[in-house]
Amino acid sequence: MLGKYFKGAPSGKCDIPPSAPKRIEEVINQCQDEIKLAILSEALQTFNVNENSHSRAKRAAFNDDERRIAGCLLQCVYRKMNAVNEKGFPTVEGLVALYTEGISQKDYILATVQAVNVCLINSQKKYLVTPQSIDESGKTCDIAYDVFDCVSEEIGKYCGQTP
Repeated sequence: MLGKYFKGAPSGKCDIPPSAPKRIEEVINQCQDEIKLAILSEALQTFNVNENSHSRAKRAAFNDDERRIAGCLLQCVYRKMNAVNEKGFPTVEGLVALYTEGISQKDYILATVQAVNVCLINSQKKYLVTPQSIDESGKTCDIAYDVFDCVSEEIGKYCGQTP
């Protein structure tokens, strides 16, 4: 299925289409609402009122808890967009379809295919040490965060810009 994208290496420059993140953004907003309700319910039960809210501009500034929450949000997006397998691990076909939906620019699609492949291989090496590894609590959230972060960074590298 993806063979048609592997005809050559990206030229090092490609436009990241403004429409690329639109569909992802819609699903993120939906998942964000679901997760927000769950987190607020838990926080209210524990603290009665959660007055400390922190917003950070860069993912690099996230602490471990924030990375886990962001990862669970991304896992929700991946699941709703059919970008994971039955165990919750992202798939090449699913992620490429998600990140390139509505995009026709070949260089961007090729950059995405290459980024997804690199990032999934890295995640498999890091997280799937045993067949049961993915069943550990929170593991799919951690994988989703790392894959998203990696794919974003790699597309930026392939396209010669920051996505």
